[in-house]
Amino acid sequence: MSAADHAQERRPVWLRFVASQAPLLTSPEGRWRLAGIVLLAGYLAQYALGLRWEWLYQLQSVDEFKYATGICLMAYIGWQWYLFLARLNRSRLWRILTLHERSGVFAPALFYAHSVQIGYGYLAVLGWIFLTGVLIGLANPLGLNVRRRYYTAGWMALHVAVAAVTLILGVYHGYNAFYYK
Repeated sequence: MSAADHAQERRPVWLRFVASQAPLLTSPEGRWRLAGIVLLAGYLAQYALGLRWEWLYQLQSVDEFKYATGICLMAYIGWQWYLFLARLNRSRLWRILTLHERSGVFAPALFYAHSVQIGYGYLAVLGWIFLTGVLIGLANPLGLNVRRRYYTAGWMALHVAVAAVTLILGVYHGYNAFYYK
């Protein structure tokens, strides 16, 4: 074993994993994943630090703007579900999968356009579930080059379950927003 191999083996497992993923960030798909990470981290950072664009915050207090961005966000979620269901038709699987992953990158930006704050009660649950779904999506086993069956199956089950809860809570929120105004 060479000195370089020995030094590599002494590094913590998580650091070896991160180093092994570096080439994946330089590929075209890796750049999309990196954009998603940056957008998600940006949303979480602004939330944690209490930062916001005041003009957007004021715009979000206008009901018509909230309705328009909410409809766009629900259409986006519907689009993601359409792409998931279209995957079942295996003839277009890779094109559809790529479109699903690439469009998923924009979820934090769409969420930010709709709400700079997470909210309270079930809206907090909806917001955190939505953002968790984005994070889980970024941990896609194909994108991370993980081929373990347990990881792939567990990831898929978790991603679909979180997406289903997001859809249900989103429809419930939309119903309440229109019904009580």
